[in-house]
Amino acid sequence: MHFDFSPKAAGDNSPQSSTATWWLAPAVLILLPVLGSFTAWASLIGWCSAGKCPAGSLLNLRGFLQPAPFTIAGVTLLAVWYGTVVVLATIGWRLGLGTTPTREFVERTTSTNFERRYFFLILAVSTIGVAYAYYRITAATSIVDALTTQTGNAFTEALPDSAGIATLRYATILAAPISVYLWRKKVLHPGFVLWAVLLLVANSMVASRLSLLMAVVVYVVLQTAVPRKSVGADRKSLRPWHIITAVAIMFLMLTALNYVRNGNYYRDAGVSNPIAMNLYQSGAYLAVPAQVSMGVSDAIMRGTFDKPGSVVASVSAALPSFLVPAHEVRAKESLGADSYDFSVSFAPNFTTNSEFADIYTDFGAWGWLYTLLLFPLAGYVFGRFLTYGPVIAGSAGVIAYCFAEVWRIQLLTQGITVFLVLLTLVCVFVAARGQSPTKLEDMVSRGNVKSSD
Repeated sequence: MHFDFSPKAAGDNSPQSSTATWWLAPAVLILLPVLGSFTAWASLIGWCSAGKCPAGSLLNLRGFLQPAPFTIAGVTLLAVWYGTVVVLATIGWRLGLGTTPTREFVERTTSTNFERRYFFLILAVSTIGVAYAYYRITAATSIVDALTTQTGNAFTEALPDSAGIATLRYATILAAPISVYLWRKKVLHPGFVLWAVLLLVANSMVASRLSLLMAVVVYVVLQTAVPRKSVGADRKSLRPWHIITAVAIMFLMLTALNYVRNGNYYRDAGVSNPIAMNLYQSGAYLAVPAQVSMGVSDAIMRGTFDKPGSVVASVSAALPSFLVPAHEVRAKESLGADSYDFSVSFAPNFTTNSEFADIYTDFGAWGWLYTLLLFPLAGYVFGRFLTYGPVIAGSAGVIAYCFAEVWRIQLLTQGITVFLVLLTLVCVFVAARGQSPTKLEDMVSRGNVKSSD
């Protein structure tokens, strides 16, 4: 089965030249990471049980001491949760894909002029955001010292938690992949690509791996939306070595970022090899959400962790994070054993442990209900973005990444997601205004658009 995600003009039911790959279905985006999390959880338990972890560092390296109980009741509750999330997201997604933007709008937003204007607007926002962020960082700490002592987390601590000018740095998540797309299309100077990528790397040092990984997803979704006929007859097909190379580069970049941010932490735990550091970090990153989900789910089903929430107060679970009062959500700097009512073992430095568990702990069972209502909306936005041209469809990658993170954190309500969706809408509006009807007539006269359309 495959789904057609290329831009469709109103009333146009002809076969399209671009189709999405299987992984763009919400079920795949949501459930594959869940499977990866539980696989990593089981693997780390087996690895450390075989005596492969350095002595005395079990908690630091795998993220928990005592494995959570794997019970039928706990697994059943998790299956119901993830099944409901997938069904609701898929309904919204299919509704979004069913929309048909007007031919004029598609023509406006797929022209080279629009794509360049759209990119430069986002690049300008990115530059302002990163410049301001590092201005705040240099006022609070030494960048050189933080890099040489592998304490890059000091960068994040130097920035305010609230939304502000520094939030604009997240625009790099869109700017970098769009720049690569336009460069491959031969309509953008390589210098702008280099600048956009450098801004993304600079932001990744502040925002950890999230910005880098989300940008990769944005680029892949963007490329999926590119009609084959627009790339040229000499377009090379994707080969296995392309994927292997991309994965290797990503792993090396994450290894470097992890070494800069957490090198001292892993040395104290008895690990000195940067690659081994990244493997342990990635393993624990994947495994702890499964550990917490299983522990909390089992406790709920046994009746030892009961938090119904409130019909009114729990609405905060579905509000943008910057609108939720700080006192309604637990501080994330360091979580303790009491964070989940003593129902599960985990290291206190892991703070994004499970959307399922965190929503219940912060907002109760009513919070689950309000959170579930977000998924049809998110699915609709995801599908709707995919019906437009490549640069707009790239923003669907933001929602795709949110779906892929459901196993550990709720990103749909986070300021970064709200900001990127709003940034897309604003930049589309501003850039499209530059495409006047006169310019469309010029496109027709040059043969870029059929006059009969």
